[in-house]
Amino acid sequence: MFGTFVGKTVFKITKILKHGGSTFPGTVVLKLFPNYLKKIKYPDNIIMVTGSCGKGSTAKLITNILEENGTSVCTNSNGANLTEGIATTIILNVKGKKLKQDALVLEVDERYLKIITKYIRPKYLIINNITRDQPPRHGNFDIVFNEILKGITKSTHLIVNGDDPITKKYSLYHKGEIAYFGIDKSKYSYKYHDDVKDYNYCPKCGSKLNYEYYNYGSLGNFKCSKCDYKREDIKYAITNIDYDTNEVTINKEYKIKVSANVLSNLYNVVAAFSISDILKIDSKVIVSSLSKDMIENKLYEEFTVKDRKYTILNCKAENNSTYNLALLYASRDKNQKTIVIGHREISRRYNHFDVSWMYDCYFEILNKNDYVICAGPNAYDFATRMKLAGIKKENIIVLEDLTNIKKIVEEQTKGNVYGVLNFDYVKPFKDNIKEEI
Repeated sequence: MFGTFVGKTVFKITKILKHGGSTFPGTVVLKLFPNYLKKIKYPDNIIMVTGSCGKGSTAKLITNILEENGTSVCTNSNGANLTEGIATTIILNVKGKKLKQDALVLEVDERYLKIITKYIRPKYLIINNITRDQPPRHGNFDIVFNEILKGITKSTHLIVNGDDPITKKYSLYHKGEIAYFGIDKSKYSYKYHDDVKDYNYCPKCGSKLNYEYYNYGSLGNFKCSKCDYKREDIKYAITNIDYDTNEVTINKEYKIKVSANVLSNLYNVVAAFSISDILKIDSKVIVSSLSKDMIENKLYEEFTVKDRKYTILNCKAENNSTYNLALLYASRDKNQKTIVIGHREISRRYNHFDVSWMYDCYFEILNKNDYVICAGPNAYDFATRMKLAGIKKENIIVLEDLTNIKKIVEEQTKGNVYGVLNFDYVKPFKDNIKEEI
């Protein structure tokens, strides 16, 4: 195909220029050949992963399992999950008119699913969750729900987070197959919390949703106070969590070692287990693959410097969900500790500066005696939020950037250190703290 030739040529040029290689070839090809993606012959197993959080990690876990099972996989592991990025992935893996691999696994942006599925029809679609992510772009979760719905056909086999009352809502519209995954009640679940919940009312009748327990946010065991809308039919469930040994159990049988014991990652793990079992991959292969530390430490990392433990929790600076998970994680440490919060930029894709989501973050769960270092262009916004959360004024430190973070942490704070940081501050923080190691 001439379109493939053009795309691969453009890719070689971008590689030489070291710019735009993950999306620009797709942009050029789709501009010249709008129906290019329709003309490709795809494998039978097409798996797409969408939702607000965890798309990339889940897609990577699924890819690892398939490859360990001997299946060749085409995937957009670079995270380019819009139309042009996905087109580039396809261009680089096409031979003639056919995709070379046996399976296609794609992380797809929730607002672009309806566009991608016009050209590539997934056999399986995993929906991780829907939260109030990127408010300036998405507006609210109902808009996101409807955008995803437009990309679902009757033939699509949905694998859905059954703990999320928003994603469970697809059962009211989808007439095809649906399998649910979730996390059962554990010692880390809680009965009630003041955390901001994205969904409080039944989408079926509008009555109040009651919860037996929460895992985080609106995720948990919910039931409508009047009608039959509820968490049910969870085929794949994490039935035990042991944070001390970094081990979870799925369906009371399959014990899996996890690389990051934060709840968002555990939902990714059980989602990957679900689709792998549906594909009839041997359970030993699934468990073996999931138990390997295959996820790069982009979201979670621990190290020790001068007898103080440092934990990096990479949090997207565009929603409350990942921040609340990080805060729940840090709150397990009941001792006085230090929290470092900040980012250099909010989004590399969209030109907005919204930080309203920080008022949906439950900073109140922190110990009032904790030290909190706020860094970056929105440092004073965060500092104001910390004061409202009840953190002692003398324990709030404001920095323009992370240049002197090592000295500040060592001389002015105490306890274990938790870096609740956007992706652009993870490396600078780590490099500054570990510079003497």
